[in-house]
Amino acid sequence: MSRTNKTSPELFEKRTGIKYQNWIQAMSVEERRNYVNNKIYNIDCIEGLKPIEDNSVDICITSPPYNVGIQYDEWNDSMKFDDYLTFAKDWLSEVYRVLKPDGRIAMNIPYEINSKHSGDGRIFLCGEYQKVMKEIGYGFAGVIDLTEDQPHRVKLTAWGSWLSPSAPYIYNPKECIILGYKNEWVKEIKGESYFDESQEKKDEFRELVFAQWKYQAETRKLTEANFSLDIPEKALKILTYKNDLVLDPFMGSGTTAVACINLDRRYVGFEISKNYWDVSDKRTKKALSKKLTTEKSYEFFK
Repeated sequence: MSRTNKTSPELFEKRTGIKYQNWIQAMSVEERRNYVNNKIYNIDCIEGLKPIEDNSVDICITSPPYNVGIQYDEWNDSMKFDDYLTFAKDWLSEVYRVLKPDGRIAMNIPYEINSKHSGDGRIFLCGEYQKVMKEIGYGFAGVIDLTEDQPHRVKLTAWGSWLSPSAPYIYNPKECIILGYKNEWVKEIKGESYFDESQEKKDEFRELVFAQWKYQAETRKLTEANFSLDIPEKALKILTYKNDLVLDPFMGSGTTAVACINLDRRYVGFEISKNYWDVSDKRTKKALSKKLTTEKSYEFFK
């Protein structure tokens, strides 16, 4: 299959049932509100973000493609790095537009990548993204270091030179979460928090405000680049309130949406791959069914 980074008007109309030409202008206020009501759309995120109203989203939690040459079915992950940064600026600008004045972003990326496929070499990806975000207008709120319970061992060392290393390849395989905000980090309106006065929740709060999060890797082959459920769930607990609207421009297998269902947050997201969208649709339906069953059991035994 030909891998592209855009949704054609024809494909857009087929996947959404909406006429591409002037489709945003033709939407009513009610249609715009329903557009973000727990939906995942099988379209490119740049197109999908356009109908979302300015200043309407509480947080963006996502893990964008890293541009490391992964063989996605409908995405070119081998762009020249300058082109990749242009794409990053495009989607981050749209996210900035839709975030509320006190809206936040939590973005999971690796500290560094090696773009051998494009000839760009080693890149401090975390730093490049932060520069783009600052240029757009995002405020910086910190970096969370992620530690996988069973990390993958680096296999890039040239062992033939270990006795006399003239150019050792020192590589950091770890990932992080960049935290940012639109205008204000402090929430203007306080909602219903995940935390309560129990000792268990107090201990969990202490762990989350310490910016070194442990997470369990997703070992199932849901997509070519799996997103651990631990990451969005932790972010939702510490950064959002009940019923907040959560955006994920790169839904993949629907992990962020599943986390939202589990924690009573609303969601909207986009996934360009039809195969991955199918996975996300099944996962969200299963998560919602499980939650409804649990709630009914609770009411029965209450």
